[in-house]
Amino acid sequence: MKKMIKRLLSALLITALMISLLTFSAGAALPPALVGDVNYDDSVDILDVTLIQRYLIGNTVFYDNQKPVADFDRDGEISVIDATWIQRKEVGMTIPEGYGGILNQDIFVTSFYADHESGKAAAGIPVTFTARANCGEEGCTYAFYIDGKMVQERSQDNTLTYTFPESGDYYVEVKAFNKDGFCNPDPYGKFHVVDSYPYDELGLLSVNWIDYAYRPDPILEVRATGGTAPYTYSYTILDLDSGESYSKEYYEKLGWQMLYDKDEKPYLYRDFSENSSLTIPVFELGFNYTRRLVVQAKDADGNLTETKIVIIEDQLIMG
Repeated sequence: MKKMIKRLLSALLITALMISLLTFSAGAALPPALVGDVNYDDSVDILDVTLIQRYLIGNTVFYDNQKPVADFDRDGEISVIDATWIQRKEVGMTIPEGYGGILNQDIFVTSFYADHESGKAAAGIPVTFTARANCGEEGCTYAFYIDGKMVQERSQDNTLTYTFPESGDYYVEVKAFNKDGFCNPDPYGKFHVVDSYPYDELGLLSVNWIDYAYRPDPILEVRATGGTAPYTYSYTILDLDSGESYSKEYYEKLGWQMLYDKDEKPYLYRDFSENSSLTIPVFELGFNYTRRLVVQAKDADGNLTETKIVIIEDQLIMG
């Protein structure tokens, strides 16, 4: 019999609406790349040298996945030095440690969606697109494109807020890059923009957990719809034990207010803010508990949604 207590989030019971907007299919994982194999023929040879030379004089264009492979000395630039080192390797000369080798190009785009229902928005109203990808332990960087034109340079920001100037159909694209500079096969989708649309009643479109499996602190993501953007969100955690060992000051450091209801029962509260992503302090709440998380949204005109309740349950697993 094992004698260890494993702290696992074994049961997260979520009563939430699971709706994806403008969701794109995930890119297939690619095998590791051989550095210097610019033409992807599974060998590093004079053909790759020729391609690099042609690239340097502007006679050919490299795709995003070819650029990190062409950087043989891994100094962040493609230069004649890379071609020279490949030639030296081909004639049996010793190359410095760290040159060449294998690069990981596994990238998996898990979702790409917009914050307007049915992939539709009115011209002149900002739309926020969110991308999520798995790029390995080092994480991803993202670049965004509208109709093939880059509108947000590569960065760690996985969201794009964009205002379409006029009605019509647009192709919205994201590229996710891993630490070695590889990007996913380009997922894109048609996004329809109308001249205007009638006022829609404000509501909470979705309340989703993300990255919660085996995490010490699961993350909740909330999206509102209708009304008038931008939206703000409030959060309340109910059913705290009266004898909680953590103080008000402790929770304040985590960004929560500890308040008390009319029966002097404690609860945690976060006032309305633009933060639509929330980290739940699971371990601070203790184990073998059931808590109610209450979510509410407010639009720019002060209209409020009905509340949504998410049930969070955690157990100790003996094994």
